[in-house]
Amino acid sequence: MLPGKFVDPSLIGRGDYDLFVSSGLFPLRAGQIERISYAVVFGNAVRGGNADVSGARPDALRKQKFARLAYQQNYKFAQAPLEPSLTAVPGDRRVTLYWDDKSESSYDRFLAGIPGAPARDFEGYRIYRSTDPAFEDARVITDAEGNPAPWLKPIAQFDLKDGIKGYHPVAFNGVQFYLGDDSGIQHSWVDTTVQNGQKYYYAIRAYDQGYAPLNITPAESNLKLSIDNVTGQVKELGSSVAIVIPEAPVAGYLPANITPITLIAGSTTGKIGYLVVDPTKVLDKHTYHITFEDTVVSGGANAVDTFKTKNFTLSDVTNLARPDTLIDRSRAISDTIEQPLIEGFRLLLRNEKVFGLNATLSGWNSTAVWPFEFKQWKSGFVIGQQKPSDYKIVFGAVGIDTSTSFVVRRFTPPLPAIPVNFKIFNTSENKKIQFAFKENDTAGGAGVFSASKVGFNNVSDIIIFLERDTRDSLVITWSFDAIYDSLHRRPGQGDTATIVLSKLFRSGDVFEFKTKGQMVDSTRAKSDLDRIKVVPNPYIAAATWEEQNPYSSGRGPRSMHFNHLPQRCTIRIYTVSGELVATIEHESNLLDGTAEWNLLTKDNLAVSYGVYIYHVDAPDIGQKIGKFAVIK
Repeated sequence: MLPGKFVDPSLIGRGDYDLFVSSGLFPLRAGQIERISYAVVFGNAVRGGNADVSGARPDALRKQKFARLAYQQNYKFAQAPLEPSLTAVPGDRRVTLYWDDKSESSYDRFLAGIPGAPARDFEGYRIYRSTDPAFEDARVITDAEGNPAPWLKPIAQFDLKDGIKGYHPVAFNGVQFYLGDDSGIQHSWVDTTVQNGQKYYYAIRAYDQGYAPLNITPAESNLKLSIDNVTGQVKELGSSVAIVIPEAPVAGYLPANITPITLIAGSTTGKIGYLVVDPTKVLDKHTYHITFEDTVVSGGANAVDTFKTKNFTLSDVTNLARPDTLIDRSRAISDTIEQPLIEGFRLLLRNEKVFGLNATLSGWNSTAVWPFEFKQWKSGFVIGQQKPSDYKIVFGAVGIDTSTSFVVRRFTPPLPAIPVNFKIFNTSENKKIQFAFKENDTAGGAGVFSASKVGFNNVSDIIIFLERDTRDSLVITWSFDAIYDSLHRRPGQGDTATIVLSKLFRSGDVFEFKTKGQMVDSTRAKSDLDRIKVVPNPYIAAATWEEQNPYSSGRGPRSMHFNHLPQRCTIRIYTVSGELVATIEHESNLLDGTAEWNLLTKDNLAVSYGVYIYHVDAPDIGQKIGKFAVIK
């Protein structure tokens, strides 16, 4: 190794030598070890300029500075987030993508050593799509000098709702990274802008916030993709890359189905829905239960007891003797929290915001009656229990029911038992309940629920609900009184007050739903034979989904598709004179009802132009005959 002497042709064999490494002289004693660092720097020629050494020199010099900086920093850099794992599910003119959340726990050890810098700096996800394995479709962003920028153009982006949005202040050669618009994080996305039969390459990359004080731009997680230099085909995929071809499903296909999630026990007014993300993972003939635990947060004498949902559990109860717990006591109750993906579906919880009277669903059967007030009973140190039930108060003649003698406040006489003109039903438990009656207004007569105005004060009789607690003791729960106004009247015979509470998920509430896996209906498959098509028809020169020619010369691969096929069938292609041209044996999964013909005959020769007859033979289903044309 001599300075300035790169290669001695007499000492090497034949080959293609594009890189030569040389160094100056330095002493190296026996047993001595010297570590050597070197950088191989490539420069892009300025777009529109000369694609020679001089045209690429500015870009190469800039990169050389980065290489020197890396050496000076002992190769310690801000780290990109962990690589997420992507799954792609093909559909009919759609592709569903879903991924895990491991990137969100990324920890940047470099930033952790800098005071004030965020070590956990995950910010969002960017999804890329291409019909080219090198993602050339997405390489449309250039820097200020026209060189390819380090970032691709995403088809979708999701970022944290944390106020960090817009363009990052630190530019890379004139290009700023877009951090998102506070859209919120999600872990699935459906692409409905795809064409059936086209091969798509998807990649998802997690990105961080960058760190402007040190001029650090946002970094994206790895995109691992290995392409064969000869054929142009993908040899190896990273976990964040997926290849998928959307197609029409097989004939007779019935998608996975989940029954409506219904409340089979309890009285909550909260709702639960679902989202099928991956129909291939939905199990057939399974039954699930969703249950809850609640808590009561008690305040002092002046506070209101409030029910709160503590957690929820999802169990597969198909085998009642051995239920399988899939989500155990999760505290992720808020409807803003994305639930985990379980067996192909994701739950959507819609809990009530507060526990109390639902003014929309409650009221009188007649708008002519005074407004009422329904609330938790409070008097001194006696606070009524908030029982999560619905009620009806039915009015009639005095004597329709009798109140219960009850001490509602310590050291005071009990309210007497008297005949009244109403009775109360707990509609959630389908039974009549007891009550005490505090008669504050006598204008309507004894035992008649009434109210009046004394000066500026509203004076109303009070109905005090009495119900059994868990120890079977009679306790106070709610109170009911009227709000007098001159435009309305007191309730009388035939009037009914309906009381509906907004009830959070609580212990005792049980939701149930059942699943049905995707399948093929043989009867429907027979009728679907009429949907079989050949595309494109006619075939003229090329099809849009044909891949790039991997060869240096020649036509390259051609492709016609037969779609809406049964899951198993044989396709035979004939000339109009009845000569067999090619035979295609088709067997696929339920989501892929398409077979491809490379326009080669059974003798591996290119097919000639003309009209052809095809015959589809599906055992136990039927046959279909059609025709198509090839125009070269």
